[in-house]
Amino acid sequence: MEIIISKFKKVADFCYELCQIGKVPLYFSKYANKIYTNYQHLFMLVYKQARKFTYEELLTDLADNISLRCYLGLNELPHYTTLIKFAQRLPSLVIDKLVLAFKKLVEQPEKVAIDSTGISLDNASPHYCKRIGLPFKKRPFLKASFIVDINTFMILLARFRKKPRHDLIDAKIMVKKLSKHYKPKIFYADRCYDSDEMFKQVFEQLHAYPLILQKNLHIPKYKRHGTYRKKTYDVFDYGEYLQRNRIETSIDMFKKRNGHHIRSKNNKCQKVKAFTRVIAYNIDRLIRMGKNLILIIIKIRVSY
Repeated sequence: MEIIISKFKKVADFCYELCQIGKVPLYFSKYANKIYTNYQHLFMLVYKQARKFTYEELLTDLADNISLRCYLGLNELPHYTTLIKFAQRLPSLVIDKLVLAFKKLVEQPEKVAIDSTGISLDNASPHYCKRIGLPFKKRPFLKASFIVDINTFMILLARFRKKPRHDLIDAKIMVKKLSKHYKPKIFYADRCYDSDEMFKQVFEQLHAYPLILQKNLHIPKYKRHGTYRKKTYDVFDYGEYLQRNRIETSIDMFKKRNGHHIRSKNNKCQKVKAFTRVIAYNIDRLIRMGKNLILIIIKIRVSY
């Protein structure tokens, strides 16, 4: 039990440091009742995802865990609606800052990969859907796109949306953001991202080598379209490209640790829950890699 408590005290420390790096204020409004800080709210949401709790189970666990409550400075526990309201009013800009804050806690990645997956918004089984006449193939889902450091399995960037959309549209936005914060050497992607615009963006904005598998490899180079696609056709290393499969491992780890579905019905709460899962997953990766927060903080302060 002490090992478990110690682990989640480390999670609390990492959450606090993320708030410091992301410059998240203690309160979003000067008119707030100031009973709970944004850091305490954030930790409870991350802790909820890390333990796969419902709101009721979360508050029950914290009520029994006196040591963790004292560590967080929680004199009394909030009502579960307080956490829901916090998630609904949490600005998207703050969420992005919290995810990007991990760049201060990890080394610069050399190899990154992009891929997407679906997170179900309905926990009904295929058998149940068949019995009630619900078309199983059209179940609602949240489209998630990730950029991952394939050496450490850390999620560097995440983007979520509910409407159907081609992966390339989100990929271009994410690569542009990635170029402002990270400087990888190799960028991996599968055939879904085969576009001359994507090759150009990786070459010129990210200054990395695009190891993207092209469609119709049997077509000769002189019949292919795209200046930047032709640059990599002759020197494509398929053996090195297979390293891209490590992002599939990362996504599988993410889903196994945090669940395959989201129960929230509100659109904003769904996205906040998905992002807090990313934060919980990354913190778990840092702890499993044996990262010492004190040494990281000293390194950050020295770099300033």
